[in-house]
Amino acid sequence: MRLKKRRAEGAASEAHSVAAPVKIEGSEKLPAPRSAVWRALMDPAVLKRCIPGCEKLEPAGDNHYNAVFKAGIGGIKGTFTGNVSISDIVPEKEYTLSSRAKAGVGFVEGRGRLQLQDAGEGTQTVVQYSGDVKLGGMLASVAGRLFDAAARKNISDMFQNLAREFRQSK
Repeated sequence: MRLKKRRAEGAASEAHSVAAPVKIEGSEKLPAPRSAVWRALMDPAVLKRCIPGCEKLEPAGDNHYNAVFKAGIGGIKGTFTGNVSISDIVPEKEYTLSSRAKAGVGFVEGRGRLQLQDAGEGTQTVVQYSGDVKLGGMLASVAGRLFDAAARKNISDMFQNLAREFRQSK
């Protein structure tokens, strides 16, 4: 009986685990002028098509969205529901993106800044991003150490999908 109690206590503490914030930063070059990239990054329909695992991204007020994502790290997978908001907007230059989503396996919370810069004589755009992401629950306790690589892959995939959108529209 005592052994079961300890296991249950261990499971309960795992459910409430919160990993230290992970810093994510980088840059990506897209084959479109800054105004086109800005429009795409502000368009929930485009973002839904480009963000890996995004099943829903619906307006819930000015620059606020309800979201549903299927995501996972290693063997820990779930359907995350939550919200995304955009603030501190400087049109066609930068904004802050904040999100919080939860699933049965835990939660993901993040805040980051996106900045756009002209490149290639205005025919390309560099998107610089930096932010912090926090994981909680079983996701943090079991998959936390794998998060950095998984986040970088999802970000890279999103920008590749966005680049494909621009190439297809030409």
